[in-house]
Amino acid sequence: MSEIICNHCGRTFEEDNNHCPFCQTPTPAQQDKDLDAVKKKMIIFIVGISIFCAIMILWLPRDIP
Repeated sequence: MSEIICNHCGRTFEEDNNHCPFCQTPTPAQQDKDLDAVKKKMIIFIVGISIFCAIMILWLPRDIP
């Protein structure tokens, strides 16, 4: 296995780890995975809010004076 150098503390550790065992900083590969997960959650949230707003616009009564 190869070793990588931590961007935060400068120590070396095995590439198999997702985080530096010394300072718990995620590896660049783990950061990419975390970012992808956040993007997916944000997209689901925006779609959910959009659907909720559309339903409320159609469902709420309209008072036209």
